[in-house]
Amino acid sequence: MPSPSQLALCISAALAITAPWSLARAATTPVADDSTLNPVVVSATREETDADHASRQVAVVDRQALDSQQPDSVADALKYQSNVEVGGGSRPGAQTPVIRGLSGTRVLQVIDGVRQNTSSGHRGTYFVDPELIQQIEVVKGPASALWGSGALGGVVAVQTRSARDLLTGGEQVGGYVRQGFHSADDKSLTSGALYGQQGQHDWLVSGYYHDSNDIRLGNGQDLTYSAARQHGVMGKYGWQPDDAQRLSLSVRHSQSDQNAPSNPSSEVSSSVPLVEQATRDFNTTLDYRLNPADNPWLDSRVTAYLNRTHFDEYRIEKQQQDVIDYQTLGLNGSNRASLGWGNLLGGADIYLDKTWGSREGSSRPIPADGRSRVWGAYLQAEVPFLTRWQLTPGVRYDNFHTEDKQQADSARSQDHLSPSVGLTWFTTHWLTLNARYDEAFRAPTSEELYTSGTHFCMGSFACNSFQPNPDLKAETARNKEIGARLNFEHLLADDQLELSANLFRNDINNYIELQVINDFSTMTFESDYANVTRARISGYELAADYRWRLLGLNLSYSQAKGEDKTGGDALADIPASKLVFGISQGLLDGDVRLGSRLSWYRDQDRVPSSSSTQGYDGYTLWDLTASWRPQQGDWRNWQLDFALDNVTDEYYLPAFSELYAPGRNAKLAVGYRF
Repeated sequence: MPSPSQLALCISAALAITAPWSLARAATTPVADDSTLNPVVVSATREETDADHASRQVAVVDRQALDSQQPDSVADALKYQSNVEVGGGSRPGAQTPVIRGLSGTRVLQVIDGVRQNTSSGHRGTYFVDPELIQQIEVVKGPASALWGSGALGGVVAVQTRSARDLLTGGEQVGGYVRQGFHSADDKSLTSGALYGQQGQHDWLVSGYYHDSNDIRLGNGQDLTYSAARQHGVMGKYGWQPDDAQRLSLSVRHSQSDQNAPSNPSSEVSSSVPLVEQATRDFNTTLDYRLNPADNPWLDSRVTAYLNRTHFDEYRIEKQQQDVIDYQTLGLNGSNRASLGWGNLLGGADIYLDKTWGSREGSSRPIPADGRSRVWGAYLQAEVPFLTRWQLTPGVRYDNFHTEDKQQADSARSQDHLSPSVGLTWFTTHWLTLNARYDEAFRAPTSEELYTSGTHFCMGSFACNSFQPNPDLKAETARNKEIGARLNFEHLLADDQLELSANLFRNDINNYIELQVINDFSTMTFESDYANVTRARISGYELAADYRWRLLGLNLSYSQAKGEDKTGGDALADIPASKLVFGISQGLLDGDVRLGSRLSWYRDQDRVPSSSSTQGYDGYTLWDLTASWRPQQGDWRNWQLDFALDNVTDEYYLPAFSELYAPGRNAKLAVGYRF
C-alpha cells in the first residue's frame, strides 16, 4: 500500500503535467469525451433515456473514451468506473467485469439488445472486440425486472458501431484504417471499415486483426502462455423505408487462437494443463423498429437473434481433444407507450439455450448435453405525481425449463417473479433524490446442474468425480438502494459541477458454489454445485465531476463489502476499495486533449477464513493519455491516440486474482478516415 507521501507525489506529478494547459486557449464549446457532462442517451434500461434521468445507476463509456484508453477487453474499458473491476486475470480473452462484487453469470452481457449466454467452465465469455464498439453501458445492481435471469450484479450492454455513427456532414461513403501497438505484450492491432448510406439504405463492413506476445509484468518477467492472436469481422445493413420504421441486419464473427492454461485465470500446473485453444463466436441479429411520430402509444422493437460459440481445445501433454458448443436462439419484443398519466414499457423474451460437447480420454468431466427454454414478460411504468415526484414500478415473470439429454429424469421446470420499484424526487432543479428496491434471480446453468465424470485425479489411487445436482435452486437477490445527484451550472464561470452518492445493500440467497470433498477417512472424493451461501454485499459510491470549457476534473470513491450471512465470514472476490482521480485538458480548440488518472486501491484484508492468504496489498496506478483529432484543415482526417498505463511500472496483484497484472504499457494508435 502506498504511503501518503508517495500518493501525494503521484498526484502532484499528474497535476504538473496537465494543469498548466488550463491556461491555454480554450473553445467555448466542449469536445464530447469522457470528461464532459453532456447528456448521454442509454438503452441498457430497455428504453432510450437520458442517463441523468434513469432511476437505475448507469455508467457509460463512449467511443472517444475507448479510442483514448485503447483497452484490451470490455472489462478493461470499465476499470475506472466506481465499484467495477476487471476479473478473470491478466489474459484479455478471459477478462470479465466485476460489478459490486459479482461477476460471471451473475452479470448479464447484452450486445445490441440481445443476450449473450455462453458459459462453459473457465473459458472466456466476452468475444466482442473494443474496436467494434460504439458505446458500453453498465447498469449497477440487480435488473431482472427488465432482463430476467442473470442480472444479479447488473448488466453490461454493448452497442456496436454502424454507418450512421461514422458518417458525418452529409457523407454518403466513407472508411477508416487504424494501426496500433501495445508495448507490454508487443501487440499489433490492425483494423478498418468501409461504410455508406444511400437514400433509405446504409451498410458497414469492418474487421480487425490482433497479434500479441506474452505479457510483461511489473517485475520485468513475462506471464507465460499469455500470447494470443485474434481476428474478427462485422457486417451491418440497414433499411429505413420511412421516418417511422427501420429494419437492420447484423452479422458478427470473431476467432481467438492461443496456447494457455485450461483455466486462463491461473498458471499452468499439474491440475491446470496447457491447452491449444481455438474459440470461434458467431452472432446474427435481425432488428425491426417502429416509432411513428403521430402515435405516442407506439414505440416498438422486435429482435430475433442466433448466437453460437465453438470451443476447440487440444490438451498438449495428454494429446486429448475437447469440443464444446453453446448456442442461443432468441426473440424479444417491447413497446413504450406515452400515455396521459405517464409512460408504460412492456415486452416479452423467449430464448433457447443448447450446449453439447465431446472429450477424448478417460478421467475427464463429461459436458452436459443441455437444453434450456426460457420465456418471460415484463411491465414497467413511469408515473409522475405531485409535480416533482416520479414512481417507477415494474414486474417480470419468467419460466424456464432445463434438461440433459444424456441423463434420465433430469428435466426440471421453475418460474420466478421479479418485482422492482423506484421513487425519484426532483426536489429542485439542482438536487434529485431517489430510492430503489429490486429483486433478481439467476437460473442454474446446464453445467452446474448436469456435469458428471472425473473432476481431477490425485495420483493413481483416487479421482474426484462430479456429481450432477438437478435439484439446484435459482439464486435470488434483493437490492435496496438510495442515492442523490446534484447539478450546478455557472458556479464560477461557464462551468458545470455534478455530485452523486449512492448507498446499496444486496442480499443474495441460494448462492451457487462448487463444493469439492476429499475425505480420505471415508474415501469420498466428490464435486458438485450446491446452494451453500446466504450472502450480503453492501457498499457505496461517491463521485464528483467538474467541467470548465475544455478542462475536466473527476473524482470517485467506491467500496463494497461481502459477508456470508450464515456464518459471518467474508466473501471471496469482493474487490478492494478504490479512489480514482482524473484530469483532462483540451488544447488548440479541442484538437488536442491530454489526460491523467490516478487509481488508488486500498489493502483488501477481508478474505474468507479458508483462504490461503491473509489479504492483498494495496497499490497505486498512474495512467496518461494524449489524443490529437483535428476538426478542420488538411489533417482533419487523421487521428493519433497515445496512452501510457501503469507509468510507475507497479508490480501488483489485484484482490483475489491469481495472476499479477501487466507492467508499464505504452499504447499508440494512428487512424485515417477517408
